Amino acid sequence: MAEVVVRLYSQEGRDAEGRLQSHQWAEVPAELAGPYMSGGLKKIRRLAEGYFGYHFSDSARRVRGRWRSGEPHLLLQFYHLPGLHGREIAHLGRLRSSGTRDVYRGYLEVRGGEMVSPAAILEQRPWPADIPWVAPSAGEFTDSEKERLSYLGIFEFRIERSSNGCTLHTTLFDFPPAEIGFLAKRGTKPWQPMRHVANLAFLRREIGNTAHELGLMVRFEVQQVPGTPARPRFTTANPQPTGA
Repeated sequence: MAEVVVRLYSQEGRDAEGRLQSHQWAEVPAELAGPYMSGGLKKIRRLAEGYFGYHFSDSARRVRGRWRSGEPHLLLQFYHLPGLHGREIAHLGRLRSSGTRDVYRGYLEVRGGEMVSPAAILEQRPWPADIPWVAPSAGEFTDSEKERLSYLGIFEFRIERSSNGCTLHTTLFDFPPAEIGFLAKRGTKPWQPMRHVANLAFLRREIGNTAHELGLMVRFEVQQVPGTPARPRFTTANPQPTGA
Protein backbone atom coordinates (compact mmCIF):
# COMPACT_ATOMS: atom_id res chain seq x y z
CA MET A 1 0.00 0.00 0.00
CA ALA A 2 1.44 3.36 -1.06
CA GLU A 3 2.25 5.92 1.63
CA VAL A 4 1.75 9.68 1.41
CA VAL A 5 3.03 12.36 3.76
CA VAL A 6 0.71 15.06 5.10
CA ARG A 7 2.20 18.02 6.93
CA LEU A 8 0.12 19.53 9.72
CA TYR A 9 0.74 23.00 11.11
CA SER A 10 -0.64 24.71 14.20
CA GLN A 11 -0.46 28.28 15.44
CA GLU A 12 -2.37 29.60 18.42
CA GLY A 13 -2.17 32.60 20.71
CA ARG A 14 -3.90 35.70 22.03
CA ASP A 15 -3.85 39.07 20.34
CA ALA A 16 -3.42 42.46 21.99
CA GLU A 17 -7.10 42.47 23.00
CA GLY A 18 -6.78 39.10 24.71
CA ARG A 19 -8.85 37.34 22.07
CA LEU A 20 -7.85 33.84 21.03
CA GLN A 21 -6.65 33.26 17.48
CA SER A 22 -6.17 29.59 16.56
CA HIS A 23 -5.22 28.27 13.13
CA GLN A 24 -4.47 24.67 12.14
CA TRP A 25 -3.92 23.52 8.58
CA ALA A 26 -2.90 20.48 6.57
CA GLU A 27 -1.00 20.39 3.29
CA VAL A 28 -2.90 17.68 1.43
CA PRO A 29 -0.92 16.16 -1.49
CA ALA A 30 -2.43 15.64 -4.93
CA GLU A 31 -3.06 11.94 -4.23
CA LEU A 32 -5.62 12.91 -1.56
CA ALA A 33 -6.83 16.27 -2.85
CA GLY A 34 -9.47 15.03 -5.32
CA PRO A 35 -12.25 14.30 -2.80
CA TYR A 36 -11.81 17.78 -1.27
CA MET A 37 -11.60 19.91 -4.40
CA SER A 38 -14.44 18.04 -6.12
CA GLY A 39 -16.71 17.97 -3.07
CA GLY A 40 -17.68 21.63 -3.21
CA LEU A 41 -19.89 23.07 -0.52
CA LYS A 42 -21.32 19.65 0.27
CA LYS A 43 -17.83 18.70 1.43
CA ILE A 44 -17.73 21.75 3.72
CA ARG A 45 -21.05 20.70 5.22
CA ARG A 46 -19.77 17.16 5.81
CA LEU A 47 -16.65 18.56 7.50
CA ALA A 48 -18.80 20.63 9.86
CA GLU A 49 -21.10 17.71 10.63
CA GLY A 50 -18.08 15.49 11.30
CA TYR A 51 -16.47 18.03 13.58
CA PHE A 52 -19.51 18.84 15.67
CA GLY A 53 -20.45 15.19 15.93
CA TYR A 54 -17.23 15.18 17.99
CA HIS A 55 -16.24 11.54 17.48
CA PHE A 56 -12.77 12.18 16.12
CA SER A 57 -10.60 11.74 19.23
CA ASP A 58 -10.47 10.60 22.82
CA SER A 59 -11.83 14.04 23.68
CA ALA A 60 -15.27 12.67 22.79
CA ARG A 61 -15.34 11.26 26.32
CA ARG A 62 -15.63 14.83 27.59
CA VAL A 63 -17.49 16.64 24.80
CA ARG A 64 -20.76 15.78 23.09
CA GLY A 65 -22.05 17.65 20.05
CA ARG A 66 -25.73 18.15 19.30
CA TRP A 67 -27.49 19.92 16.46
CA ARG A 68 -30.55 21.97 17.37
CA SER A 69 -32.40 23.95 14.69
CA GLY A 70 -29.35 23.62 12.45
CA GLU A 71 -26.98 25.01 15.08
CA PRO A 72 -24.26 22.98 16.86
CA HIS A 73 -24.17 22.93 20.64
CA LEU A 74 -21.17 21.44 22.44
CA LEU A 75 -21.90 20.00 25.88
CA LEU A 76 -19.60 18.87 28.65
CA GLN A 77 -20.02 15.13 29.11
CA PHE A 78 -19.19 13.46 32.41
CA TYR A 79 -16.97 10.67 31.15
CA HIS A 80 -17.50 8.56 34.26
CA LEU A 81 -21.28 8.76 33.72
CA PRO A 82 -21.84 8.04 30.00
CA GLY A 83 -24.81 9.81 28.51
CA LEU A 84 -25.02 12.41 31.26
CA HIS A 85 -24.44 15.90 29.87
CA GLY A 86 -23.67 18.91 31.96
CA ARG A 87 -22.86 22.49 31.05
CA GLU A 88 -22.98 23.94 27.55
CA ILE A 89 -19.40 24.63 26.52
CA ALA A 90 -20.21 26.46 23.30
CA HIS A 91 -23.17 27.36 21.12
CA LEU A 92 -22.63 28.27 17.46
CA GLY A 93 -24.87 29.58 14.71
CA ARG A 94 -25.84 27.85 11.48
CA LEU A 95 -23.19 26.93 8.96
CA ARG A 96 -22.81 29.50 6.18
CA SER A 97 -20.85 28.56 3.10
CA SER A 98 -19.48 30.09 -0.08
CA GLY A 99 -17.00 29.10 -2.72
CA THR A 100 -15.22 29.51 -6.01
CA ARG A 101 -13.43 26.99 -8.18
CA ASP A 102 -10.35 27.16 -5.97
CA VAL A 103 -11.68 28.01 -2.50
CA TYR A 104 -14.51 26.51 -0.48
CA ARG A 105 -15.31 27.86 2.94
CA GLY A 106 -17.88 27.61 5.67
CA TYR A 107 -18.08 29.52 8.91
CA LEU A 108 -20.15 29.51 12.06
CA GLU A 109 -20.43 32.39 14.48
CA VAL A 110 -19.91 31.70 18.17
CA ARG A 111 -23.06 32.70 20.03
CA GLY A 112 -22.42 31.69 23.62
CA GLY A 113 -21.55 28.97 26.08
CA GLU A 114 -19.34 28.80 29.15
CA MET A 115 -16.14 28.98 27.09
CA VAL A 116 -17.09 32.59 26.30
CA SER A 117 -16.16 35.52 28.50
CA PRO A 118 -19.31 37.10 30.01
CA ALA A 119 -17.79 40.53 29.38
CA ALA A 120 -17.62 39.81 25.65
CA ILE A 121 -21.32 39.01 25.53
CA LEU A 122 -22.03 42.53 26.80
CA GLU A 123 -19.58 44.50 24.68
CA GLN A 124 -21.52 44.23 21.35
CA ARG A 125 -18.50 43.81 19.08
CA PRO A 126 -19.42 44.88 15.51
CA TRP A 127 -19.75 42.15 12.90
CA PRO A 128 -16.62 42.09 10.64
CA ALA A 129 -17.33 44.14 7.53
CA ASP A 130 -15.00 42.03 5.38
CA ILE A 131 -16.88 38.75 5.89
CA PRO A 132 -19.36 38.44 3.02
CA TRP A 133 -22.99 37.47 3.39
CA VAL A 134 -23.44 33.89 2.28
CA ALA A 135 -26.38 31.54 2.29
CA PRO A 136 -26.97 29.30 5.31
CA SER A 137 -26.39 25.62 4.64
CA ALA A 138 -30.10 24.95 4.90
CA GLY A 139 -33.02 27.28 4.25
CA GLU A 140 -33.13 30.97 3.42
CA PHE A 141 -32.33 33.99 5.52
CA THR A 142 -34.85 35.08 8.10
CA ASP A 143 -35.21 38.68 9.14
CA SER A 144 -33.54 37.95 12.46
CA GLU A 145 -30.51 36.43 10.70
CA LYS A 146 -30.01 39.62 8.71
CA GLU A 147 -29.68 41.71 11.87
CA ARG A 148 -26.02 40.99 12.54
CA LEU A 149 -25.22 43.52 15.22
CA SER A 150 -22.45 41.74 17.06
CA TYR A 151 -20.58 38.47 17.36
CA LEU A 152 -18.38 36.54 19.79
CA GLY A 153 -15.94 34.93 17.37
CA ILE A 154 -15.92 32.79 14.23
CA PHE A 155 -15.07 29.13 13.63
CA GLU A 156 -14.25 28.35 10.01
CA PHE A 157 -13.49 25.43 7.71
CA ARG A 158 -11.68 26.30 4.48
CA ILE A 159 -10.34 24.27 1.56
CA GLU A 160 -7.93 25.97 -0.84
CA ARG A 161 -6.47 24.58 -4.06
CA SER A 162 -2.66 24.62 -4.14
CA SER A 163 -0.05 23.83 -6.76
CA ASN A 164 0.60 20.44 -5.14
CA GLY A 165 -2.93 19.48 -4.06
CA CYS A 166 -4.93 21.51 -1.55
CA THR A 167 -4.79 22.95 1.95
CA LEU A 168 -7.40 22.14 4.58
CA HIS A 169 -7.86 24.76 7.33
CA THR A 170 -9.62 25.02 10.67
CA THR A 171 -9.64 28.49 12.18
CA LEU A 172 -11.02 29.97 15.39
CA PHE A 173 -10.59 33.72 15.44
CA ASP A 174 -11.53 36.68 17.60
CA PHE A 175 -12.68 34.30 20.34
CA PRO A 176 -12.95 35.79 23.86
CA PRO A 177 -12.14 33.00 26.33
CA ALA A 178 -13.73 32.96 29.77
CA GLU A 179 -11.42 34.26 32.49
CA ILE A 180 -13.55 33.22 35.44
CA GLY A 181 -15.95 30.41 36.11
CA PHE A 182 -16.03 26.65 35.89
CA LEU A 183 -14.47 26.25 32.44
CA ALA A 184 -11.88 29.01 32.71
CA LYS A 185 -9.60 26.77 34.77
CA ARG A 186 -9.84 24.12 32.07
CA GLY A 187 -9.08 26.40 29.14
CA THR A 188 -5.91 24.55 28.17
CA LYS A 189 -7.25 21.03 28.55
CA PRO A 190 -6.88 18.89 25.40
CA TRP A 191 -10.61 18.21 25.22
CA GLN A 192 -11.46 21.88 24.71
CA PRO A 193 -13.28 22.17 21.36
CA MET A 194 -12.15 24.43 18.52
CA ARG A 195 -8.63 24.63 19.98
CA HIS A 196 -5.36 23.35 18.56
CA VAL A 197 -5.34 19.85 20.09
CA ALA A 198 -8.89 19.05 19.03
CA ASN A 199 -8.44 20.63 15.60
CA LEU A 200 -5.29 18.64 14.85
CA ALA A 201 -7.06 15.46 15.97
CA PHE A 202 -9.92 16.30 13.61
CA LEU A 203 -7.58 16.90 10.66
CA ARG A 204 -5.79 13.61 11.34
CA ARG A 205 -9.06 11.69 11.50
CA GLU A 206 -10.56 13.36 8.43
CA ILE A 207 -7.51 12.95 6.20
CA GLY A 208 -6.77 9.46 7.52
CA ASN A 209 -10.29 8.32 6.61
CA THR A 210 -9.97 9.80 3.12
CA ALA A 211 -6.64 8.04 2.61
CA HIS A 212 -8.13 4.74 3.74
CA GLU A 213 -10.99 5.08 1.25
CA LEU A 214 -8.44 5.65 -1.53
CA GLY A 215 -6.35 2.67 -0.49
CA LEU A 216 -3.43 4.76 0.75
CA MET A 217 -1.44 4.93 3.96
CA VAL A 218 -0.76 8.35 5.44
CA ARG A 219 2.07 9.57 7.65
CA PHE A 220 1.60 12.86 9.48
CA GLU A 221 4.32 15.36 10.31
CA VAL A 222 3.28 18.06 12.80
CA GLN A 223 4.91 21.47 13.21
CA GLN A 224 4.04 24.11 15.81
CA VAL A 225 4.33 27.62 14.38
CA PRO A 226 5.36 30.30 16.92
CA GLY A 227 3.49 33.54 17.42
CA THR A 228 -0.16 34.54 17.24
CA PRO A 229 -1.95 34.01 13.92
CA ALA A 230 -3.38 37.08 12.24
CA ARG A 231 -7.11 37.20 11.78
CA PRO A 232 -7.92 36.08 8.22
CA ARG A 233 -8.98 38.80 5.84
CA PHE A 234 -11.81 38.35 3.39
CA THR A 235 -13.42 40.53 0.76
CA THR A 236 -17.00 40.68 -0.41
CA ALA A 237 -15.85 39.98 -3.96
CA ASN A 238 -13.83 36.80 -3.41
CA PRO A 239 -15.14 34.25 -2.94
CA GLN A 240 -18.50 34.96 -4.49
CA PRO A 241 -21.44 33.34 -2.68
CA THR A 242 -22.82 30.21 -4.25
CA GLY A 243 -25.70 27.93 -3.39
CA ALA A 244 -25.23 25.46 -0.56
